[in-house]
Amino acid sequence: MTERRKYNKDELTLVLEEVSKHLEAETTVYLIGGLGMVLHGYKAITRDADIIFDSDEDLKRFMAAAEKAGLKSVSDKSAEYVQLGPQHILENQEGIRLDIFYKQVCNGLILSEDMKQRANKKLEFSNLTIKAMSGEDIFLFKSITLRDDDLVDMFSIAQTELDWNTIEFEMRKQPNSDKWFPRIRERLMDLKDEYGTDSPLI
Repeated sequence: MTERRKYNKDELTLVLEEVSKHLEAETTVYLIGGLGMVLHGYKAITRDADIIFDSDEDLKRFMAAAEKAGLKSVSDKSAEYVQLGPQHILENQEGIRLDIFYKQVCNGLILSEDMKQRANKKLEFSNLTIKAMSGEDIFLFKSITLRDDDLVDMFSIAQTELDWNTIEFEMRKQPNSDKWFPRIRERLMDLKDEYGTDSPLI
């Protein structure tokens, strides 16, 4: 299977700007993956934008605007997408994808009120406010996946001044947190084995 290309900040944010032109009311989105990392300066390019909504109204409004902007819904039944569990996958003519989530990722880890408070407003277009999750929260979201690329991203984020206490606090207050502890610990062990990165959480 041909590997999908990666895009820079300008290419990805242009798609969101086009969607914003069709929004009929103020809408807020949160970035939990690659584009969030690009906006924070953790990396320069990424394959897509992972967007999570905490409002059903915002989600419906964004989806309607995305259709008017020419994005199409696509079906991807690869193991990667099945595990992540996005509600929608949108793609434009250039192959840029927006992975759309509503309140949770991987059918479990939720967008909490504390996460929203830690998110930084990075971009603002007409009727669209784009907030990137904190480095700690992007790290946590990536720690529950099984993708090799996400382990690389975890390593990149871990090179910064991460607040491990914030990560642990968020882990423990998540619903059914005991379900995620083993997976997160396994990923932290992978991070140590692969890159020599120690975490106080293991």
